[in-house]
Amino acid sequence: MNPALTARKVEFRYGDRDILRGVDIDLFPGEVTVLLGPNGSGKSTLIKILSGVLSPRAGDVLLCGRPPRSFPRREMARLLSAVGQDPPVDFPMTVEAYVALGRFPHQGFFGGTTSEDREQVARALDLTELAALRGRALSEISAGERQRATVARAIAQGATVMLLDEPTAFLDIRHRVAFYEVVTRLAETCGVAALVASHDLSLCAEYGERIVLLSDGAVAAQGRPERVLTPENVRAAYGVEVACDRNPATGAIRVTPLRARPPGVET
Repeated sequence: MNPALTARKVEFRYGDRDILRGVDIDLFPGEVTVLLGPNGSGKSTLIKILSGVLSPRAGDVLLCGRPPRSFPRREMARLLSAVGQDPPVDFPMTVEAYVALGRFPHQGFFGGTTSEDREQVARALDLTELAALRGRALSEISAGERQRATVARAIAQGATVMLLDEPTAFLDIRHRVAFYEVVTRLAETCGVAALVASHDLSLCAEYGERIVLLSDGAVAAQGRPERVLTPENVRAAYGVEVACDRNPATGAIRVTPLRARPPGVET
């Protein structure tokens, strides 16, 4: 199977500071990939490069075999959707109207809403548990609900590649789990290739088929969760001691931070 999106030897620099160094990544249809790394490791920059917002200093990015910036705007939006870190606040519209913006790439030159558009918006609202808030203004709902509206808009867009930059940052545990369930379902049923940047090591091990661990702008490890999420890799990337074992209910890798031993306390 060919990857839907691929990056090879990607480098990026702000001024004289290297942000990304020789990054390789492949996103495959039907697969959820999780991008991990501490703050400042380059996750957001990499997502902006993969989505065509930024151009790499060196290296290549190909979306369906072509550079992202070579696509006309509408065609690009039908292929790739991106969700940033900051949920919208000042959009003067309802939740439903905001989610419906995701249908723009599928509408004709003169616009107009079709029954397919309405069905996809309703589906996205249901999947993100926002149907009851469809008539509320974005300014009247919580940050977590606005974040879910942003994810719903990306779902309504119907793209084959989804790039999500810390989409669960404002969500409680129930909605974090619901988010991963939705993305997994989209990958399995619609063949979506999803990349999710996250700080939630244990949840990503439950749902991510592939993990990419960034550290200091380079890929420290990538592969199956059990290969990447080891005490040694986590210590090297994050500077903390953890224990890694198996969730007794699911068998997935479980990462537990270890409390630092107070001075003078013997083992």
